Amino acid sequence: MHQGLSRQGRLRRRPEFLKVQRRGVKTKGRYLTLFTLPNGLDTSRLGIIATRKLGGAVQRNRAKRVMRELFRLDRGWLGFDVVALLRPGFSEKSYRLIAEDYQVALERQNRSYRYKL
Repeated sequence: MHQGLSRQGRLRRRPEFLKVQRRGVKTKGRYLTLFTLPNGLDTSRLGIIATRKLGGAVQRNRAKRVMRELFRLDRGWLGFDVVALLRPGFSEKSYRLIAEDYQVALERQNRSYRYKL
């Protein structure tokens, strides 16, 4: 059984990424930076930015798989586009540390949206 993100669950084009980065709420974590923007859909979509600062292709692909899994498991953010900018050090850390950092960043994002509304 395939449990990955569907094509509809991902941001795929550069203009979509740029829109979220420019208009969305930005929250920095230790290993990642999250940008979120309401999308008006019934589902959330994820875009991942993994630059060469993370390492070679193997490290970048592993980091993207980990990030997609974190997003897939945490479905509390329905109706948002999320862009995750993976920061140097992300690929060397354990899954547990990255998951904790992701949760802290999401909680801070949630507070930001409560204050905006």
